[in-house]
Amino acid sequence: MEDYSQFIQQVGSWAEELLLRGISQFTLRDVEVLEQFLEETKRFQLMFLQEVVEPMIMEGRNLALGNGDEELLLRYYCRLTQYVQLSVQETF
Repeated sequence: MEDYSQFIQQVGSWAEELLLRGISQFTLRDVEVLEQFLEETKRFQLMFLQEVVEPMIMEGRNLALGNGDEELLLRYYCRLTQYVQLSVQETF
């Protein structure tokens, strides 16, 4: 359970950092971070979170390469942060 909590905290920290930078500042490094998160979602068998992260990786990569939809990435980002918020509430 502690590993899961640490993972959720990592996702939350990354999401806060992205919020401060702004979605328009999404980079290929963020894609790499999301790919690491995806591996953890598989390890913890978090199927819904996996369904949130996978399209976020695809759209984020497109945006970082100059042909993505910033609004769509923002929707994925919001789903991710809502998941994190609910997960944190559940653990307390």
